[in-house]
Amino acid sequence: MTDHVTSRMSDEVLIETYRIAAAEHGRATESGDYRVGNRAHDRLAKAYRILRGRGPESQAKVLPLLQDSDVGVQAWAAAHAMEFEPAAGEPVLSKLARQPGLISLGAKMTLREWRAGRLRFP
Repeated sequence: MTDHVTSRMSDEVLIETYRIAAAEHGRATESGDYRVGNRAHDRLAKAYRILRGRGPESQAKVLPLLQDSDVGVQAWAAAHAMEFEPAAGEPVLSKLARQPGLISLGAKMTLREWRAGRLRFP
């Protein structure tokens, strides 16, 4: 897996890159490995920005990740879904917010920021 995410990648490759990076970020968050977490965040954020820049059809390809078996992937997909499909993202974040661990804290904070109108993705 490369750390290099480019706009030349297909939507499918970007989604897989996003999924892998979101899972890695979740594991790093739970273990406290901020270096790995930061690198994973950078990859998934760039993949999402490219998908979003391609339009709603590409952006919506994040939605199936709401059902991923990895809670880190679910959390990131749900957070990003709040930008364009909150009816799909909010229930996932609410479910995650009730679970133990740091991902739960992130889900709670995401919901709080969204409800306050402050949730933004660069």
